[in-house]
Amino acid sequence: MPETAEELCQRPDVRKELVRASGQKPAAEVKAKTTDKFCFVTHALIIVGCAVLYFLLSAKLLPLPKEQLDIIGRVLRAVALIVIVVAVAQAISIYAIGRIEDATTRFTLKRVEHLVVALAIAVIAVSILFVNWYPALTALGIGSIIIGLAVQTPMKSFIAWIYILVRRPYQVGDRIKIGDATGDVIDVGYFDTTLWEFGGEYLSTDHPTGRVIRFSNEKVLDTMVWNYSWPLFPYVWNEIKFQIAY
Repeated sequence: MPETAEELCQRPDVRKELVRASGQKPAAEVKAKTTDKFCFVTHALIIVGCAVLYFLLSAKLLPLPKEQLDIIGRVLRAVALIVIVVAVAQAISIYAIGRIEDATTRFTLKRVEHLVVALAIAVIAVSILFVNWYPALTALGIGSIIIGLAVQTPMKSFIAWIYILVRRPYQVGDRIKIGDATGDVIDVGYFDTTLWEFGGEYLSTDHPTGRVIRFSNEKVLDTMVWNYSWPLFPYVWNEIKFQIAY
């Protein structure tokens, strides 16, 4: 049976479009699980432990050479910063991203969050290896130019991934057509998009073919995209012609 108006309004994607159109912001209450609270307590204990050890090192209460004290101090600062980054990311994932009803949006935001956390941890790790930031930044800049020239296509695909997140020409679960490829979006990665093909060259109907299509994200920047999955009107008109004898 077709969905009624009330049943259609209860779908998360439809509610999201209706809220965006009306300007209302529904209140959502999110509570942390017991395991999440345990993780927060663990993070706090690690930070306190690092602070105590760093105080003992600063007060020179531990009989260690100066070079070892400097190395241990940098490691303790890095560990504390990494724990803080992970704790903040976990809090955002629970109390901010967890309020979003749309599973696709939650999945996308968590992927962005993981990327940001990985970059932050990489920067912190570099700070341990390089005491002076100027040589590190210089080497990073030169290395970025060389890598950028060598991997132009992946970088363009990564920029296109950001474009997909911001402009949202499609998302996971949408049925789209881009170029000669038609299918349901099952994954939007950092560099490529995966479709579950339907129709195609082997079928005359819109049934899945069983094949998976993968194309680079940069294709969305210079190719027209047809999206058949607008939440407020999740239907596609199909005209069937037949003749009646009279």
